[in-house]
Amino acid sequence: MSAIETQWQQAVQQLLVGARRSGVSRDELLAEVAALGLARFGARLPVPGEPITEIPSAPAEVKPSTGPAARSVLAQILSWDDDALLTEWCATANRHGVVAAPAHLPQLLALGAARATLRPAINLVLGVRGRWLAEVAADWGWARGRTEHEPVDLDAPPGRRLTALRAARRQDPAAVRELVAEQLPEQRRASDRQLLVNALEVGLGAADEPLLEAALDDRAAGVHDVAVRLLRRLPGSALSQRAADRLREGLPCAEVLPGGRYDTEPDEAELRDLIRDGSTESGLAGRLRGAAASVSPEFWDVEQVLTGHWAKALLQGIAEALPLAADPVPWAVAASQVLTGMAMLDAIDALPGRTAAEVLVAVSGGWKYDMLDHGCSQLPGPWPPDITAVLLDRFGNAVTPGWRTGRPPPVLLTRGDVGVLDEHWPRIAQRWPEHTNEQAVLRLRVELRDAFENDRKELP
Repeated sequence: MSAIETQWQQAVQQLLVGARRSGVSRDELLAEVAALGLARFGARLPVPGEPITEIPSAPAEVKPSTGPAARSVLAQILSWDDDALLTEWCATANRHGVVAAPAHLPQLLALGAARATLRPAINLVLGVRGRWLAEVAADWGWARGRTEHEPVDLDAPPGRRLTALRAARRQDPAAVRELVAEQLPEQRRASDRQLLVNALEVGLGAADEPLLEAALDDRAAGVHDVAVRLLRRLPGSALSQRAADRLREGLPCAEVLPGGRYDTEPDEAELRDLIRDGSTESGLAGRLRGAAASVSPEFWDVEQVLTGHWAKALLQGIAEALPLAADPVPWAVAASQVLTGMAMLDAIDALPGRTAAEVLVAVSGGWKYDMLDHGCSQLPGPWPPDITAVLLDRFGNAVTPGWRTGRPPPVLLTRGDVGVLDEHWPRIAQRWPEHTNEQAVLRLRVELRDAFENDRKELP
């Protein structure tokens, strides 16, 4: 660490503690922070004798930059530090075929460096000049596809190890798969082997199946169970086929066949395909739940399942397999009859955005405010107009908790379709009279919606 860096960190610590408690002069501390901040973050003069690498001139931008109205909205959003609004602004700019103005590029690149979740949205509006500018700072390399990842250190603490493995997996899935295959037999601790298998969740694909199949034979329940869960997410896996064969052999018409597979104790091959940790997949009901979780819901006839003796166990398993369904809505509605609210939310959370919204609308008719708010917070915004209209009705009819009485649901105002919300604002204001902050958010979203169109009209 350089002397400047050390002095800067010491000054910041004193500033956080306070001049009086640190035993230093306030004016001297502020002056030191100002000087060290410039020295730490500012540019420096070249050292005599050092080679100088010239920065190439900025290339011409291919797409037009945003107009004054859109720039004004972005400035407000950046001052609010609101990730959802920034994501919406970037998506809207991309739809209109424009990129961020040069003045906003440094701040956007810095935000992307600090918050990885914003990078896909910001990438949409960087343009040619934004990617050129990303060459200037190492922290901005993410915009050039050259993010500096922490090297995989198998002796690092578990959290850092898993983060590094997942980051490497995003860059080179095959290389990490080979590393996991090489290291699994070498790791003596079950927790270390479980972490390695867990890393395969990122970029999971058919090529991972042989390695996961081998992990089913691990003696540690944690390692085995992670492998089971990941194999259940692979459409057409051998595990899925084995479960389908067992169900056909032992459960005709959704009822247990006397003397069949499910009328006897499970063999070793079946136990290998079931979750070991806990009791959710033990006993006959657990075995049926595990098998149902391993096949696509389309394997079943919904009416037979609903009227069968084992409906609850089967529907619990089917809920876990919703991501495999071509149309999960009818199965989610059926599963909602037996699942707890939190289990239903977990099932919805595993679905892609639009599908999750459709399922939420289908199953949330009788939900209370807190459950509805929790479910809506899982949906990425902006929501489609039809989804927004239904959820507005649901929130309007729900009893608002005492601590939020008179205030509209923030998730509705920040993620709902702005056209629907703007049209129904009088109704929203009447239902929730204390709406100053929420109205400001909606006004900015309306301004965002209109800004790009207004800028287009101003073009010669």
